[in-house]
Amino acid sequence: MKQIFNKILDFPQLVNQKVMNGKINSVVEEFDSQNGIRSYVKTIYQIAALVFLLLMEYRILKAALVFFSDPAETVIGKVGSILTLGLIAYSAFPIAHVIRSRGESLGGKHNGMVEFIFKDFVTTNIRIFGEVAAIAALFVAFNATLSFVFGASLFSTSSNSMLEMIGGLYSFPLTTATSLIASIPFLDLSVITNALHTFSGFVLDSAQDSSGWSKANLVMVTNSYINVIIGLAVLYVNLAIYNFLYSVVAALVSFIPKLAIPIAIRNKSDK
Repeated sequence: MKQIFNKILDFPQLVNQKVMNGKINSVVEEFDSQNGIRSYVKTIYQIAALVFLLLMEYRILKAALVFFSDPAETVIGKVGSILTLGLIAYSAFPIAHVIRSRGESLGGKHNGMVEFIFKDFVTTNIRIFGEVAAIAALFVAFNATLSFVFGASLFSTSSNSMLEMIGGLYSFPLTTATSLIASIPFLDLSVITNALHTFSGFVLDSAQDSSGWSKANLVMVTNSYINVIIGLAVLYVNLAIYNFLYSVVAALVSFIPKLAIPIAIRNKSDK
């Protein structure tokens, strides 16, 4: 009876070993939080880059079919749109490369999970969002240039909506910095906070469709290229602010445990 009872208790373990030789348990038990998590995150970004590329190309081709089948579009517009279609389709590759390469940078060694999550992971996503936005803005400028040259409305589309999930991380440093500055008592630093808000949202007037030979459209095309530089400037300001905030918080966290509290506790018998 006792042997039967023991066999019943050992039945889950027996099945686990027979089916997959206990590999799932071995993977979980041997998982290294120092290096394993980086390896898995690296793989996730590699998969995300491929998925982003395929989805972006699918959306571009789908939008192109709608554009070229529209009888309202002019012949010169469709001819010029062949060039813009090639440019936009190609833009998916450098964008996917940014996602993959920045994600792979997380695969190195780190000093701990706290630094990995609150520094490396956040700054990597800030870089991804800013660099992807800069690449997208550059191809928008190319599209505006071709639209100006052909003097017609050309095919254009955007497939960067999937990056909106990390948009909060991109704006987090400037938002946090302005909130901290505004919360300082007895000081009116509204000039600084207003300046940071203005800088983060500063974009020159531009348009993807700059059809027509005019001075105003030429200015729009020029502004499109300047916006690329402005976007990169905002990216590095965001990175600088976040690194500063992280270093301040890290210094406080390491300093607080070292504080010596001058309180002596004595028993009444010691007096």
